[in-house]
Amino acid sequence: MGTLRTLAGLALAAGLLAGCQEGGSGPGQDPPLHTPRWAFEPWISKDISDTDDTYAFVRGFQERDIPFGVVVLDSPWETDYNTFEPNPIRYHDFEALLDDLHADGLRLVLWCTQMVNQSSFDLEPGGDSYAGPPEIFTTASRRGYLVNGGATYSWWKGWGGGLDFFHPRAVEFWHALQAPLLALGVDGFKLDFGESYIDTPTLETFQGPVAHQAYSEAYYRDFYAHGVRTRGPEEFLTMVRPYDRSYQFEGRFFARPEHAPVAWVGDQRRDWLGQIDALDHMFRSARAGYAVLGSDIGGYLDRDDQDMLETIPFRSEVFARWTALGALSPFMQLHGRANITPWTVPERQAEVVALYRFWSHLHHALVPFFYSLAEQAHAGGEPILRPQGDEADWPGDWRFMLGEALLVAPVLDDTGRRDVALPAGARWYDWWAPGAAPLEGGQTLPGVDTSALERIPLYVREGAILPLQDAVLATGLGSDAAAGCLSVLVWPGPAPTGFELHGEDDEPVQLQAQRAAGGSRVSLSQAPRSTYLGVRAEGAPAAVRLGGEALPALPDRAALDAAPQGWCYQAEARRLWVKLAAAAGERRVEIEAPRAPTP
Repeated sequence: MGTLRTLAGLALAAGLLAGCQEGGSGPGQDPPLHTPRWAFEPWISKDISDTDDTYAFVRGFQERDIPFGVVVLDSPWETDYNTFEPNPIRYHDFEALLDDLHADGLRLVLWCTQMVNQSSFDLEPGGDSYAGPPEIFTTASRRGYLVNGGATYSWWKGWGGGLDFFHPRAVEFWHALQAPLLALGVDGFKLDFGESYIDTPTLETFQGPVAHQAYSEAYYRDFYAHGVRTRGPEEFLTMVRPYDRSYQFEGRFFARPEHAPVAWVGDQRRDWLGQIDALDHMFRSARAGYAVLGSDIGGYLDRDDQDMLETIPFRSEVFARWTALGALSPFMQLHGRANITPWTVPERQAEVVALYRFWSHLHHALVPFFYSLAEQAHAGGEPILRPQGDEADWPGDWRFMLGEALLVAPVLDDTGRRDVALPAGARWYDWWAPGAAPLEGGQTLPGVDTSALERIPLYVREGAILPLQDAVLATGLGSDAAAGCLSVLVWPGPAPTGFELHGEDDEPVQLQAQRAAGGSRVSLSQAPRSTYLGVRAEGAPAAVRLGGEALPALPDRAALDAAPQGWCYQAEARRLWVKLAAAAGERRVEIEAPRAPTP
């Protein structure tokens, strides 16, 4: 902590010096939008935490084999709002905590807003007390770094003013406050909507009057642009709100899509109405071009946001369905006001832990799929999450596609049944019955059984190519031997299909597949590491060839795992597994259809 406090003092001094100088840094050019690969791992988050509790929180997931990649420290964590200095009592040994998380391959994201507080409070039990005003408020107010002439406003963490992002020296001052954390390697900021509490439609700034929305967008833009310029696009991100309607505020978009590497819709109540509210906000955001979307699993609020006297009880059914929805969203995060973890829910703990483990493993496995689609979306392609139908069609349905591969039909109530309309133009496979016959598109499946708590309706489009990482036994998609390998699930169709896989290096891998009368073909432009192909096949093939050379047939998956290359067939799932050794250059696999039995 000593080093951090020294850096903070130097940063404050640098900010004061910058405030005395003429000019400023200026807005500069926005860095290209990028969502680093690590952002697609599951996230975990808590309110009212501390150093020791954070270590225990992390160990709880690790000991239960629940994968995650990012830890969020929500409020309170600072000496005041928003000093950017960790509270030395609540977060003792902050630097060691950050180093330990990084040593475990984890990232740390910190909650904050753009408000500079004159006085602060935490209403939640276990919060902090603050003796104000902090030095940053005194400095910012005296030097004219706050909007509306230094006016202060009541918000949920106290009373303060909004930093003027149109004032070059105010921005330099703000950046100097962040400098110690960025220098230590903090991986991002979770930016909450403090600006909504500035209740004037037009704000007076250093550059003159600006619309409230323009101020809001400047806030999110500055945090993202400065963090990326300082740490780099692979090492830093911001977590922002896209479309949101909650509490007393009308719905609106917050950060612009080009300043939203991760966009979360939050503050829903923890019941079916809350899940539907989250879906509505995600759908609106997806249609507006936000690429990486998710919600607070289980709902953040244990009280209604319109009537805080109404308590919303926890229900494992809602939590389970929302866990599945979270895992099948590009951004997966556990966060709630009640600080519930899968093993501390008030009911059905063992069952909840098991299903949360499954869905976290599946989301972790889908990282290559999500990351590749995000790279395409950021380059001008479609968002990852694609709502089905027009806005008028959403209520009561809420189906969405993930890319062109997966159709998700969320569970919306306790009935244990829901209708699922399969989009026309392709055949579909039931994810949970991989060996079942394909279903024709353009039909509605009536009364699909949704009574099993651990699953929701999920279908794969014919022609889909689904790249996975670590397709371990916990997902049902492979074995533990696949850890560290690339796995690609393929459902070849009569028309050629492709997928551009983005990995850790700069060169994407082109994946292609097609089914023909004599069998199927699957090709990779390269195999950067050992690769498993899981190909839908109606029977054991007569032969499997790699570049024209026959691969050995092996009796089962265990034998395949032990071999450098080969294939085996799983009749129950109608899945052909082909293992390929890592190699540069194209890898072309030809699968010869089963020979007809001799009369």
